[in-house]
Amino acid sequence: MGPGEPEERVSRVPAALSTFFERRAGGLTGPAGSAAGTVNTFAVVSVVTTLLFTLTYLTDPEVAAGPLPWLNGASILAFLAVLALVHRGRQLAAAVLYLAVATTGMVYMAALMGWASGHHFYLITASQLVFLMFTEDQRGWRWFFAAVTGTAFLYAQLATEGVGPYGSEEDVAGMFATNAVGTATLMFLLSVVAQHRARAAKAEAERLAARAEYLANTDPLTGLANRRPIAARLEELGGAEGRAYCVAIADLDRFKELNDVHGHACGDRVLADLGERLRGQVRVTDALGRWGGEEFIVVLGDSTLADAAVMMERMRRIVRERPITCGDHEHRVTVSVGVADGTGDGASHRVVKRADDALYDAKQAGRDCVRMRPLSEAGSSRNPTRPRR
Repeated sequence: MGPGEPEERVSRVPAALSTFFERRAGGLTGPAGSAAGTVNTFAVVSVVTTLLFTLTYLTDPEVAAGPLPWLNGASILAFLAVLALVHRGRQLAAAVLYLAVATTGMVYMAALMGWASGHHFYLITASQLVFLMFTEDQRGWRWFFAAVTGTAFLYAQLATEGVGPYGSEEDVAGMFATNAVGTATLMFLLSVVAQHRARAAKAEAERLAARAEYLANTDPLTGLANRRPIAARLEELGGAEGRAYCVAIADLDRFKELNDVHGHACGDRVLADLGERLRGQVRVTDALGRWGGEEFIVVLGDSTLADAAVMMERMRRIVRERPITCGDHEHRVTVSVGVADGTGDGASHRVVKRADDALYDAKQAGRDCVRMRPLSEAGSSRNPTRPRR
């Protein structure tokens, strides 16, 4: 047995119980499917238990001649109607009918057998059941039946006799013990299921939040970071006083021609493949992202300009040496790269501007090369505007 195996087995128990109570029915999914599954399970259990009670009552001639068998027979028919509603996808109607029938039956049993029989104890479980049988959108029904079942419990406890006209002290004592244990067990099981469902809902909410965060920070085409996290990393490095960093901007050469000749689908394929290649060449401490269009950006923390240029030169060669397959043809693409260095002076936007200027230098030098703009040139900007080709 492994070190985490006992806890894992224990954690599977609530999941198994939840699966039992939430078996999908009526073709419903999501919260409505879970609620319908709970109603369906309790309706089936109620049919079986009510039938067993009826068979027991029929063994006593005096009880068999009274209203109890008829009450149970009517309850069974009502629970079967609940099952029919569930399987037609009518979760709300099924939940309302089930709780109405169960509440009426428990109060009537208390009146016939006496409150000391404990049949009405099962009304206590409604405090959990209303949250399992109704969805969050049906919260009004939750509180309505919570009030109804609470009132019914008080009526059965306070307004009925201890031993009713169809009960005896001996029979009632046995019923009390059985119903008390049954109620406690059911409350425990429902609490476990409710806790598991709450934990599952929390985990799902966290998963969706993480997914939303990922989508907000990720370029959908390349899977790389978009401008948002890159800008945050630049701001972080720009605010770290005295910390050296570099910024490199790589631009795909003659990308417009590729798009015009081979179509945007092929262009997207090239960009996605290029992003994957670049991802494999950066350090875990570097931030790589798509800067826009056919431009990619790399933010290298704790890096000198010379080291950054060496890394970018390696990237440039890898891009050039491996063709990209697009349909039935291949493309040998190249990139031009501009690199600039900076320090934590709060002016990261100027570092990006110099890297962009260096990229223009690479384009002017014939493309497919790396050019640098060191910090010493921070005061110069020889190329205020230029086209990207």
